[in-house]
Amino acid sequence: MKNFAVIGLGQFGSQIAISLSQKGFDVIAIDDSEEVVSEIKDIVSHAVVVDAIDEKAMRAVNVDTVDTAVVSIGSNVQSSLLVAALLQKLGIEDIYVRAINPLQEGILKSMGIENIINIEEEMGNQLSSSLASGKIGRYIQISERHSLMEVRVPRAFVGATLKDLDVRSKYKINIVGIKNLVPEVEDNGDVEYHLRMTDVPDPDYPLEESDMLVIVGTDESIQQFIQLGDGDD
Repeated sequence: MKNFAVIGLGQFGSQIAISLSQKGFDVIAIDDSEEVVSEIKDIVSHAVVVDAIDEKAMRAVNVDTVDTAVVSIGSNVQSSLLVAALLQKLGIEDIYVRAINPLQEGILKSMGIENIINIEEEMGNQLSSSLASGKIGRYIQISERHSLMEVRVPRAFVGATLKDLDVRSKYKINIVGIKNLVPEVEDNGDVEYHLRMTDVPDPDYPLEESDMLVIVGTDESIQQFIQLGDGDD
């Protein structure tokens, strides 16, 4: 079975390391922050505090023996490039690197790195597809990394309660409201459906297919949550 190294344990890197571990793979999760390493150490195979541009330290934790390495460092472009170069020196052929701008992407390509991860571009493509499909309603960017969004209930969640789903723990988002259609009988006897917003959701309310969830979280967590409904079409 393949083994992995994930270098840089921001939200993106941590999610990769956790997901791979949950699938049964051996993962070395690396960051230079003791705090972020301690948050993940009980979830992944190995979590270590290491300066990822220190060749001796990287060899000491057996990074040179992994099949695949993922460099998920975010804003520090220089560190990301240096780590990628070190991984090449260590003889790792299967390297994935997160790029945050075209210049970094160009440098990585010139280094021979073929597996370049552009999260912002991928999220934009996914968001546009979801918007076009009607799975997403209003979208508000509330910080550089956080958004508020209306998302249609994934089919797998229909009939489940918020208490059952525990989305805050499992998906790192908060459901701050639920929009649903409520039938009302008009004076002439016709039934009309009116949109109702519940801003303090009942944890025991069973979700319906027509409901829209108002969620808040980081852009990456929201994107992962949206993907739960990708198979509903």
